[in-house]
Amino acid sequence: MIAPSAAALTGTQRAAVLVVALGVETASKLLPTLDDAEAERLSVEVARLDRVPAPLVSEVLAAYRSASAAPPPPDAAGGLDAARTLLQSGLDEARAGAILPRVEAATAGTGFDLVQSVPPAELAAFLTLEHPQTAAVVLSQLPARPAADALAQLPAETRADVIRRLSTLTPPPPQRLAALDAALRQRFGPAGRPVGPDGVKRAADILMQSGRSTGQAVLDDLKARTPDLADRIEGLLFVFEDLARLDGRALGRILAAADQGALARALCGADPTLTDRLFSCVSERVGAALREEMEMAGSPSAADIEDAQRTVVGVALELAEAGEVSLEPSEA
Repeated sequence: MIAPSAAALTGTQRAAVLVVALGVETASKLLPTLDDAEAERLSVEVARLDRVPAPLVSEVLAAYRSASAAPPPPDAAGGLDAARTLLQSGLDEARAGAILPRVEAATAGTGFDLVQSVPPAELAAFLTLEHPQTAAVVLSQLPARPAADALAQLPAETRADVIRRLSTLTPPPPQRLAALDAALRQRFGPAGRPVGPDGVKRAADILMQSGRSTGQAVLDDLKARTPDLADRIEGLLFVFEDLARLDGRALGRILAAADQGALARALCGADPTLTDRLFSCVSERVGAALREEMEMAGSPSAADIEDAQRTVVGVALELAEAGEVSLEPSEA
């Protein structure tokens, strides 16, 4: 986030504000006077800018010239596209080509961040060609839902092996993680997060978001190969029907945070006992609106119901991870 005053900015950040205020095409004419390291630092700061408020633009401009007679400047816009234009307009193709990938890497996130937006089938196609241990490392870096979607696209005979490896994963050497990060960025577009120590919990989270058929198939395979591990994972699973076992406060918080359309579709396939329990935790007004949503949903397909239930479970998991609710069964 851009600082509220010029005094709080570094010199490079002030220069970046000046660049976007002048316009990157105009400012690019100054770029050949910088060495590569300076051009890279400036471009990274331009890429990190969002909207720069007009008062801050005026303050920065005032450090370079007297702007008392000039009209007030508009807001200025930075971003990665602005940084690309700056480099490509101001430097020759060879210099810009050498600097731009480093700017993109510094501002666009890691390769593991990048693959979160890759279609599951495309990511799975990449992972299928890799060793199962590599696939386990990649999935360990993703949120549970995109990891589950990619897992479902892997060949059935490899899913359990990947989950088994993920469950017992230890942090790989930094150089191996960096090499994998570079491979992901090279494959999917313009230093990764450390692997979490609790691989069994990550495996359970992914299976919870994989859908019943995929999740059960993986568990059955694990039970045949490594029953102890399967029991540990199964003990951490939380499914839609488990909502009925939560205390009223936790259930009410989850229902309030869930998308009402998804919740309505999820309830279309729920056991009446669970439906009654959920309606007991919302107000009469919210309950009436939810019943109306259910009527509008009609008769969703089994796949739509399962997807909606996974969505609601995902909300519950996120709230639990944030410490807002407990998914432990109510003692009552």
